Amino acid sequence: MVRRVILMALSAGLISVAVLGCGQQEEADIPAFDPDKTYNLTFGAFGDLEAAYTEIFASEHFRSQYPNINITFQSADFGGHHDRLTTQLSARERTNDIEALEVEFIANFVEQGDALIDLNQEPYNAESVIGDVVDFAVAQGQTRELQQVAIPVDIAPAVLFYRADLAAEAGANFENLDSWEEYIEEGRKVTGNGRYAVPNAADVAAIPLAGGKGGWLSDDGELLQPKAKFMEALQLVADVRGAGIDADLGAWSGPWIESFANGTVVTMPNGAWWGGALRTWVAPDVEDWRVTYLPGRAMSALGGTYLSIPSTVPADNRAAAWEIIKYLTTTEEAQLKTFDIIDAFPALTTTYDHPIMSEPVPYFGNEPVREIFADVALNMPNMRVSEYDNIIVSIWGSIVGEVLEGDLTPDQAYEQALRQIRATID
Repeated sequence: MVRRVILMALSAGLISVAVLGCGQQEEADIPAFDPDKTYNLTFGAFGDLEAAYTEIFASEHFRSQYPNINITFQSADFGGHHDRLTTQLSARERTNDIEALEVEFIANFVEQGDALIDLNQEPYNAESVIGDVVDFAVAQGQTRELQQVAIPVDIAPAVLFYRADLAAEAGANFENLDSWEEYIEEGRKVTGNGRYAVPNAADVAAIPLAGGKGGWLSDDGELLQPKAKFMEALQLVADVRGAGIDADLGAWSGPWIESFANGTVVTMPNGAWWGGALRTWVAPDVEDWRVTYLPGRAMSALGGTYLSIPSTVPADNRAAAWEIIKYLTTTEEAQLKTFDIIDAFPALTTTYDHPIMSEPVPYFGNEPVREIFADVALNMPNMRVSEYDNIIVSIWGSIVGEVLEGDLTPDQAYEQALRQIRATID
């Protein structure tokens, strides 16, 4: 459901959304939700969200609560959906009543207070509704003024996927490693004869940054602080590439996809959603993929989906749109059904106590891997995005590329990143 995001591949060309400028209508004045009125809403979605949500909206549980709401989808692929939404918001055009956003794009909109409605204000009062939604994801949908412009509906706690058979064959062990140094050591054991530990050294670039969605500015507005965190990311990329354990494959290329089935790669750090991709279409016939914590039990997230109501939505539709968002994000029925259909890991923490989270997963050696996903989600640090994040991510990705090419040392890369970012945003 959620496309994997490699930090280096974050787009340098994202269009910044213009502030709508005219100001939002006083939300407290919008018509209240009327259970006796028929609402015909539109929903902008990407990937296989429509498949999951269509089944949810047809369920007895949903229809018993909202028999008066009809929903039509406008779905597209990942890029097409976000390109369309960016263009419409920039032009102040009418959007769908509900728009899904991948976490990668939150920074594109989150500081544009007039582009997306603040759901913390009356009559939505999101803060009183989403208390059981996982904290780190809630924070990523907030502006620095704590306006809640997007609500997390699914998340992607990051773990290490690895091939148990290939690791055992090489005498390597990737379970519960204490550090990335240990990972590199084990990675050397499995590397050779056309086989590598990881598809690309860039795959680890965002891990020390907890996924790189927010946190580029400290609470007091300082860039790339604490320095040690960002240096760790640069050094890790340099060390993995220097050890010769990555295949240098381009993400989503044919050889990259094939590598997970044909044994070219042995491990992959990625979000929980990647487990569904492996199981259903990337490597469905491989029986030896397993899941463990990232080295050093690093807490990171690589993906996630949010729901929003753009400010161009007619006032008459907003209350009903909010009812839909609440249902999808705060009811266990919707969260667990989405998880079952498309492996989108729930953002609602009350589902983590559900028996399904402790069930063995046959594809992953009958291990209860969802317990790891939940543990990572609950221990993720909170980081808010800023209006500068797209610029910073673009520059940082280029800098990481220069480290990978051997053109910059990690120390040089950090200083150059600071200079370029300051020159761009000052």
